[in-house]
Amino acid sequence: MKFSTGGYGGKEVKEVVKIRTNDLTKPGLSVVVKGFVENFAEISPVRARLMGKAGEPVSTQITITPRIGYPFTITNTRTQPDSMDYTYRLDKQKQDDQIIYVLSITNTKKEPGMYTGRVILETDSAVKPRIIINVMGMISP
Repeated sequence: MKFSTGGYGGKEVKEVVKIRTNDLTKPGLSVVVKGFVENFAEISPVRARLMGKAGEPVSTQITITPRIGYPFTITNTRTQPDSMDYTYRLDKQKQDDQIIYVLSITNTKKEPGMYTGRVILETDSAVKPRIIINVMGMISP
Protein backbone atom coordinates (compact mmCIF):
# COMPACT_ATOMS: atom_id res chain seq x y z
CA MET A 1 0.00 0.00 0.00
CA LYS A 2 1.19 3.48 -0.80
CA PHE A 3 -0.46 6.64 0.52
CA SER A 4 0.53 10.10 -0.63
CA THR A 5 0.56 12.59 2.25
CA GLY A 6 0.84 15.63 -0.03
CA GLY A 7 -1.60 18.32 1.05
CA TYR A 8 -2.25 16.70 4.43
CA GLY A 9 0.38 18.61 6.43
CA GLY A 10 -0.86 19.50 9.91
CA LYS A 11 -3.69 16.96 9.73
CA GLU A 12 -4.37 13.43 10.85
CA VAL A 13 -4.92 10.98 8.03
CA LYS A 14 -6.67 7.64 8.06
CA GLU A 15 -6.73 4.96 5.40
CA VAL A 16 -8.58 1.65 5.49
CA VAL A 17 -6.84 -1.31 3.87
CA LYS A 18 -8.95 -4.32 2.93
CA ILE A 19 -7.16 -7.65 2.97
CA ARG A 20 -8.55 -10.74 1.24
CA THR A 21 -7.59 -14.16 2.49
CA ASN A 22 -8.25 -17.76 1.50
CA ASP A 23 -9.60 -18.48 5.01
CA LEU A 24 -13.25 -19.52 4.61
CA THR A 25 -14.17 -18.28 8.10
CA LYS A 26 -12.62 -14.86 7.53
CA PRO A 27 -12.40 -14.21 3.80
CA GLY A 28 -11.48 -10.60 4.40
CA LEU A 29 -10.54 -8.13 7.06
CA SER A 30 -9.83 -4.43 7.30
CA VAL A 31 -6.82 -2.74 8.81
CA VAL A 32 -6.88 0.95 9.66
CA VAL A 33 -3.66 2.91 9.19
CA LYS A 34 -3.65 6.40 10.67
CA GLY A 35 -1.21 9.02 11.78
CA PHE A 36 -0.40 12.71 11.96
CA VAL A 37 1.33 14.34 8.97
CA GLU A 38 3.78 17.03 10.04
CA ASN A 39 4.20 20.20 8.04
CA PHE A 40 7.55 20.49 6.30
CA ALA A 41 7.29 24.28 6.31
CA GLU A 42 4.82 26.96 7.28
CA ILE A 43 3.56 28.56 4.07
CA SER A 44 1.26 31.55 4.36
CA PRO A 45 -0.85 31.97 2.35
CA VAL A 46 -0.57 28.58 0.64
CA ARG A 47 -1.41 29.94 -2.83
CA ALA A 48 -1.06 33.24 -4.66
CA ARG A 49 -4.25 34.99 -5.75
CA LEU A 50 -3.74 38.08 -7.86
CA MET A 51 -7.10 39.83 -8.22
CA GLY A 52 -7.59 43.39 -9.36
CA LYS A 53 -8.36 45.76 -12.17
CA ALA A 54 -6.41 46.04 -15.40
CA GLY A 55 -3.84 48.81 -15.21
CA GLU A 56 -3.71 48.83 -11.41
CA PRO A 57 -0.84 47.25 -9.45
CA VAL A 58 -1.68 43.80 -8.10
CA SER A 59 0.77 41.79 -6.01
CA THR A 60 0.97 39.41 -3.08
CA GLN A 61 3.60 37.99 -0.76
CA ILE A 62 3.95 34.44 0.49
CA THR A 63 6.09 33.61 3.51
CA ILE A 64 7.87 30.24 3.63
CA THR A 65 9.28 29.31 7.04
CA PRO A 66 11.22 26.04 7.48
CA ARG A 67 9.96 24.03 10.46
CA ILE A 68 12.35 23.08 13.25
CA GLY A 69 13.59 19.60 12.45
CA TYR A 70 13.18 20.12 8.69
CA PRO A 71 15.81 22.70 7.73
CA PHE A 72 16.21 23.46 4.05
CA THR A 73 17.60 26.02 1.66
CA ILE A 74 15.80 27.07 -1.50
CA THR A 75 18.37 26.47 -4.23
CA ASN A 76 16.48 27.37 -7.41
CA THR A 77 13.19 28.87 -8.60
CA ARG A 78 11.21 28.62 -11.82
CA THR A 79 7.69 29.02 -13.15
CA GLN A 80 5.54 26.42 -14.85
CA PRO A 81 4.52 27.15 -17.50
CA ASP A 82 6.92 29.97 -18.32
CA SER A 83 4.89 32.98 -17.25
CA MET A 84 4.38 36.22 -19.07
CA ASP A 85 1.43 37.20 -16.83
CA TYR A 86 3.36 37.67 -13.58
CA THR A 87 6.84 38.15 -12.20
CA TYR A 88 8.25 36.89 -8.93
CA ARG A 89 11.13 37.57 -6.58
CA LEU A 90 12.38 35.42 -3.70
CA ASP A 91 14.04 37.14 -0.74
CA LYS A 92 15.83 35.37 2.09
CA GLN A 93 15.45 37.07 5.47
CA LYS A 94 16.37 36.43 9.08
CA GLN A 95 13.58 36.68 11.65
CA ASP A 96 14.04 35.78 15.32
CA ASP A 97 17.23 33.79 14.58
CA GLN A 98 15.46 31.82 11.86
CA ILE A 99 15.75 32.02 8.09
CA ILE A 100 12.50 32.74 6.26
CA TYR A 101 11.77 33.22 2.58
CA VAL A 102 9.41 35.85 1.19
CA LEU A 103 8.07 35.17 -2.30
CA SER A 104 6.70 38.34 -3.93
CA ILE A 105 4.48 37.81 -6.98
CA THR A 106 3.32 40.71 -9.16
CA ASN A 107 0.77 40.72 -11.98
CA THR A 108 2.05 41.93 -15.36
CA LYS A 109 -1.07 41.17 -17.40
CA LYS A 110 -2.35 44.41 -18.96
CA GLU A 111 -5.72 43.27 -20.31
CA PRO A 112 -8.64 41.67 -18.41
CA GLY A 113 -8.63 37.89 -18.12
CA MET A 114 -7.65 34.91 -16.01
CA TYR A 115 -4.47 32.90 -15.78
CA THR A 116 -2.95 30.15 -13.67
CA GLY A 117 0.57 28.97 -13.11
CA ARG A 118 3.04 27.73 -10.54
CA VAL A 119 6.19 28.94 -8.92
CA ILE A 120 8.40 25.94 -8.19
CA LEU A 121 10.90 26.34 -5.37
CA GLU A 122 13.62 23.69 -5.46
CA THR A 123 15.21 22.84 -2.11
CA ASP A 124 18.25 20.95 -0.87
CA SER A 125 16.02 18.68 1.25
CA ALA A 126 15.63 14.97 0.52
CA VAL A 127 12.34 15.08 2.45
CA LYS A 128 10.76 17.64 0.10
CA PRO A 129 12.89 18.58 -2.90
CA ARG A 130 10.22 20.90 -4.38
CA ILE A 131 7.69 23.32 -2.92
CA ILE A 132 4.97 24.27 -5.40
CA ILE A 133 3.10 27.55 -5.05
CA ASN A 134 0.00 27.75 -7.25
CA VAL A 135 -0.70 31.15 -8.80
CA MET A 136 -4.13 32.33 -9.96
CA GLY A 137 -4.75 35.69 -11.56
CA MET A 138 -8.10 37.33 -12.23
CA ILE A 139 -7.82 40.74 -13.81
CA SER A 140 -11.09 42.61 -14.37
CA PRO A 141 -11.80 45.56 -16.70
